[in-house]
Order: sequence, then structure tokens, then C-alpha cells
Amino acid sequence: MSFHEWRTRLRVHRALVLPAEGHGTTRTAHACGWADPSGFIAAVTNTIGSMPGRYRAGRRTALR
Repeated sequence: MSFHEWRTRLRVHRALVLPAEGHGTTRTAHACGWADPSGFIAAVTNTIGSMPGRYRAGRRTALR
């Protein structure tokens, strides 16, 4: 794994925690270093295979 891939995975991991704490997509994207939400959404989708909103919805359903 390259440094870029490692750093992106680390940022995505952090980005999946922030919405659970009540942060929105734009705020999460900026807090984790993306310039805009679309870049954030693309990185999350490429890394975990699901858009952030769908991932969160699936996690909420699984936790019930």
C-alpha cells in the first residue's frame, strides 16, 4: 500500500466517525482534509464501496 492509499484510508476512517458524532457531510469533509464534499464522497465510495450516507444508514440499521 502506498503512502497516499494509507493516508486516504486513515482520513476515511476518521470521516466515518464524525457523522456519528452529529457532523454533516461538508463539515466532515473539511475536517478530514478534503477541499469539497464531492471529493470526500468519491474517496469514501472508492475506499469502502458505499457512499457515506448509505454506509451510515446501513450501520444504524445493523445496530438496532
